[in-house]
Amino acid sequence: MASDDEAAAYGRDIWAEQSVIGSMLIDPRVVGLVMANLTEDDFLLAGTRRLFQAFQARFAANQTIDPVLVCQSAAPDDKELRDYAVQLMDSTPTAANVAEYIELVRDNTRMAKSRRVGEEIAASLTEEDSVRLYQRGLELFSSRGRDDEADMAKAAVEFNEFLERELDYLPWGFPLLDENLDVAPSMLVVLGGRPSDGKTALALHMAYTQAETKNVGYFTLEDDRNTLFSRLKASVSGVPLRNILRRKLSEWDYKLLAEANDEIVKRRLTIIDAAGMTVNDIITRTHAHKFDVIYVDYLQRIRPSLRGRGTRQDEVADISRSLADMARNNGVVVVALAQLSRPPQKGKREVPLMADLKESGQIEQDANVILFVWREDETDSKTRRHLTLAKNKLGLLGQWGITFDGPTQKFLPELTIDRQVAKRKEPEYKQKSFYPLPDSEPLPWEDEYNHVEAAPNS
Repeated sequence: MASDDEAAAYGRDIWAEQSVIGSMLIDPRVVGLVMANLTEDDFLLAGTRRLFQAFQARFAANQTIDPVLVCQSAAPDDKELRDYAVQLMDSTPTAANVAEYIELVRDNTRMAKSRRVGEEIAASLTEEDSVRLYQRGLELFSSRGRDDEADMAKAAVEFNEFLERELDYLPWGFPLLDENLDVAPSMLVVLGGRPSDGKTALALHMAYTQAETKNVGYFTLEDDRNTLFSRLKASVSGVPLRNILRRKLSEWDYKLLAEANDEIVKRRLTIIDAAGMTVNDIITRTHAHKFDVIYVDYLQRIRPSLRGRGTRQDEVADISRSLADMARNNGVVVVALAQLSRPPQKGKREVPLMADLKESGQIEQDANVILFVWREDETDSKTRRHLTLAKNKLGLLGQWGITFDGPTQKFLPELTIDRQVAKRKEPEYKQKSFYPLPDSEPLPWEDEYNHVEAAPNS
């Protein structure tokens, strides 16, 4: 364990790590963000390191987090540590800047470690070698430290390497969809649907298929874990879900469930009760399990980090952007289920549009792929289902008929070409002026182009 003297000796900017701990003490909502970005090795001060370890242990165990319980976990009889925690709470003005504190701690850690390694190397080298290494070190620190640029020569080499790699697109459990949908790591897929249209059942079908070769995490924010597992067992076994939930099972049902269990346990699928989780919490679990693919059921139920600081649209937009960033930065596929807005009238339904995604237009901008599962008649649960590929950055769009067996929550893998459903046109969005001009003031170009019509009201 590093001492305070050691931290000072290395020129550590100690207030940054103190502010991180202080932020977690005054606002436990930021704990997930800290856990996802820092480790105990980032804390050189003995006190902050002990408190971080206590936070980490309680967070991993999903235990309540508050200052009293954290200090109790860290050292029940250490009054000095408790006083130190109070001091950190008093000296941290707000937890709103915790992301900046985290980045400072990471920068400080990199600098301290580099300095230590440099001193150890320099001590064992000649003067000439030391000067050369020092100059090289200056070059490294003057750069951004990221490989985020490529000229055309470098890009060409990287492209050739890309072509030599085997394709690793996700299977979806539907041959026709596999042919038309190429989803690779770092992509965000949105699966939209209205209540009771089957989006959770469809997501389970896809996750189960992918879990044969991938490590898949399913974060359920609506159904509890047992209910979701019951739906999966019904789909795989063919035993009606109602029979499972009401415990009305025959000997044959038990036999089918046992056979299904043998198949299910072979899959790398983890179901996580995620009620109340933020995106940062989901990121932490994803890192911990090293998931290749995660399902989030569903997007609008994720607890926002912007709560109280914006409209509901702002909250959902922030969640959508965070999921897209998570996919891109962590090299995982994120499949986020999303609710669609209810149509104005019950009965016959039209093809869903991206504009129907509930509470935010940001979702359709962030997603690489958007799928809709829907039924034509809201009043008839047995009516035909449709699967619409509404956005696909790397391929063609399409629409297929899909067979769904409600009692067993099972989608059949055969899709049929859908020709009878009329297409709807996405609405045209009008740009809003930031600074509307008075009617009396002519536009700068009106004298030259007097035929230009006035813009429509937005």
